[in-house]
Amino acid sequence: MSEDDAFDLSQSPGHLLHRAQQFAAERFASNLTAGDKLTQRQFAVLAATAASEGLTQTDLVRETGIDRSTLAELVARMAIRNLVRREAVAADARANAIFLTKVGREIYQRALSGVQIADAAILSSLPKNKRAGFLVTLRRIAMTIEEDEAKAKAELKKLKAAEKKAKKKAKKKAKKKKAKKKKAKALSD
Repeated sequence: MSEDDAFDLSQSPGHLLHRAQQFAAERFASNLTAGDKLTQRQFAVLAATAASEGLTQTDLVRETGIDRSTLAELVARMAIRNLVRREAVAADARANAIFLTKVGREIYQRALSGVQIADAAILSSLPKNKRAGFLVTLRRIAMTIEEDEAKAKAELKKLKAAEKKAKKKAKKKAKKKKAKKKKAKALSD
């Protein structure tokens, strides 16, 4: 392997973000109260729900950045553990509103101080004058992901509409062709 083929992990944003995530996850886990088994994603659901009780799972996808299928499975497991409860939304029978249970609120409150300590530990690894910029950069990355997802969704909608239009046009053309053949046959008889 030549030097040109060598990949410098220390210059890879993806690799460095992964390493930073490992650091954050370790700090998160080490600052939880003993016995409270909670993942960062579960904490995100508890935090978003505590901030606004009754969010739908669609709202939680938007608030947490967790994809729809993962969130649905996560909420189901959290409901089994009695951390949240789901209630059908009157206006939309397919939607569930999410609420914290007493147990969920207690675990959230205990975890909150640990999360704040973990966040402080992460930021303390940076010089004080770089911390605000770091958070701005992370928010910018998160917003880019959300914008890309929204653009992809809009593009998919356009593609589906174009496909539907093309099928309709082809069907109309086939119908015209069939009518023309029928008319030609009638004239030849």
